[in-house]
Amino acid sequence: MAATCIAAFDVLEDEPERIEKLWKNTRLWKKELGLLGFDIGGTSSPASETPITPIIIGDGKLTMDFSRELFKEGVLGTGITFPTVPEGKARIRTIVTATHTEAELEQALEALERVGRRMGILA
Repeated sequence: MAATCIAAFDVLEDEPERIEKLWKNTRLWKKELGLLGFDIGGTSSPASETPITPIIIGDGKLTMDFSRELFKEGVLGTGITFPTVPEGKARIRTIVTATHTEAELEQALEALERVGRRMGILA
């Protein structure tokens, strides 16, 4: 386990472009989700320093249905409901990586928009 952690730190030190790509992808993802009209909470602010981006749906059943429909479209968005989050704050957990391409992110955003509109999550 320790050797794996050390190797991971070596990659971070030797390949800073991976970190830059991660944050570039994260900024794009958060921006586009917000433009589509998804509620991503306070994660769009510069103070949010995580590539994990929630899509807050509220209703637990709708959140889990949305997660399943996204999966059918090839997008992994994990549904998180009560008791993990407070009642009425159910959400889809999304995360991008440095290895995602812009084309892959665009494809995922298109699926999110399509499913979100079909399910009445987006207007």
